[in-house]
Amino acid sequence: MNKLHLLHEVEKLYCVENLSPEMIAEKLNISRRTVFNWKKKYKWDNHIVRIKDFSKQFVGDIYNVGTKLLMKLNDDIDNNKILNKHSICALENIIKIINKKEKEQTKNLDNILHKKKPAKFLSPEVIEKINSEILGWSGTV
Repeated sequence: MNKLHLLHEVEKLYCVENLSPEMIAEKLNISRRTVFNWKKKYKWDNHIVRIKDFSKQFVGDIYNVGTKLLMKLNDDIDNNKILNKHSICALENIIKIINKKEKEQTKNLDNILHKKKPAKFLSPEVIEKINSEILGWSGTV
């Protein structure tokens, strides 16, 4: 079956949602090799960079707007002017966006720093097999 109808979905999952090729392959029931081939052919790693750059720029722009809005509200307070409800509401929303982004970044950093790899243990049966077949030992040690 032709998988090209999934191309844009795969690209979105890789470039926007940051899923690994393995996760995408499993999710869409296609081969991992197909995802890697498309990734290379269409240079999706370049798309990721642009999306991340845009995201950083957007957060910076939101922060700058929030700063200007806060300065304007401070000036209005200092000059005994009536505060604009829309400006206050906009500032509240900007603070929520910045706060949410900071929490996401902290969570991502925590996940990276505290990512635990599953411990790999040999079962007693495997140890016994190694002892007997490879090392030539019989019985338990």
